[in-house]
Amino acid sequence: MKRLTVFGLFLVLHLAAWAGTHVYLKQHQPDILVVVDTSYALKPQFAAMERWIAHREANTRYQRIIVGTDKALLGELATLKSRDAIFRTAFGRMSADNLQRYEATIAREKILLSDGSIRPQGWTVVTFP
Repeated sequence: MKRLTVFGLFLVLHLAAWAGTHVYLKQHQPDILVVVDTSYALKPQFAAMERWIAHREANTRYQRIIVGTDKALLGELATLKSRDAIFRTAFGRMSADNLQRYEATIAREKILLSDGSIRPQGWTVVTFP
């Protein structure tokens, strides 16, 4: 009987710790900024970029994904009405100046989906040739 009581106490403490950690992490989610290069040259890669974003979202837990393009910040990925809004326009060419609007962002990780022509400091560049 004593072993059953100890096991039950251990189980209750374990579940309480898990539930407390889950609640804390849900309320304190760090931001991840994903910026998509929507230049005309990358238009054939938009489907691959969309799959990459969906895969990242599926494998990301307890983090908020903020999406933007080289043209504008779109907001939180989970609240977008349609993912097609990310790839709505394709024109011009991306430069490092386009990323200046994201300098003040407090995101823990900044990811740029691009062709690799620019490699800004502090960004993780995922290339799509």
